Amino acid sequence: MEGSRNRKQRRAAAAATTAHNDAFEPSTIPLARPPTSKTKEKTLMDIIAERQGELISQATVAGAESGVSPGTRFVTVDPTTGEISGLDASELAAEITEEEDTQSEEDEPDSDHPIPPFIDTLLLSVPLTTLHMTLAYLAAHQYAETIEMDKLVRESVFVAFPMLTLLIHLAHGHIVSFFGSTGKTTESISLFPWDSDKLTLAFFRKLLFPPRLRTMAFLPLAIFLGCRLMLMTNEDPYYAVMKGAPAIGTMWIWCILEIPVGAAALGALGPLTWGVWWKGYGIL
Repeated sequence: MEGSRNRKQRRAAAAATTAHNDAFEPSTIPLARPPTSKTKEKTLMDIIAERQGELISQATVAGAESGVSPGTRFVTVDPTTGEISGLDASELAAEITEEEDTQSEEDEPDSDHPIPPFIDTLLLSVPLTTLHMTLAYLAAHQYAETIEMDKLVRESVFVAFPMLTLLIHLAHGHIVSFFGSTGKTTESISLFPWDSDKLTLAFFRKLLFPPRLRTMAFLPLAIFLGCRLMLMTNEDPYYAVMKGAPAIGTMWIWCILEIPVGAAALGALGPLTWGVWWKGYGIL
């Protein structure tokens, strides 16, 4: 039996026992290769390479069919699934053309947009007011001893202009719709007779005298005012001519401007024929 040991000896024996238990024994490890998996999983680089090859091949085919460079391909991405799908170059060009046409239509002003009523009235009342002042000046130059220019301007601006503006505004239907707002015909008449099957009387009647209420109202008034103007300038005293001829002459011209070309020719030549052939007035 082993005798008693001191503390130092007991510690040395415990350290030797621990070192013997922790020693590495190579014979405990089996000498065999680790098992290998037969199926190889695709990495991210492999997926990218395959997808890139597919895109390049599709781009080559699409470019050969549409004439686009092989390196160019138009694709669309589904916002929901993120799937990429090819887009034909012809379809893309059609979409671009449609967008450009829509943009150009939005940018272009509407040519059929009607003129505002006030502007439509002023475009006719201002020139007619100038005509009234011109006729008043010519009548005063013919018969008056002195021309009072300030008086002529006041009569044209403060009397003729408001009356013409009111009458034109009313006649164009901006206050009450009597004759329509613009005087444009609703029928489409071809200006080239050879487009029709044959030349008919109805064609020329619609071309020169379109059946409108405006013509029926302004044509008799134009003939009456023209005859009254010729009668006044040839038989009335000079003072009556200076006072009445500018207003009647302006109204006559306005009636001529409101009717179509055929009716306007009749409204202008009718009083002239009546005065020369019937009344015997001289042209000069």
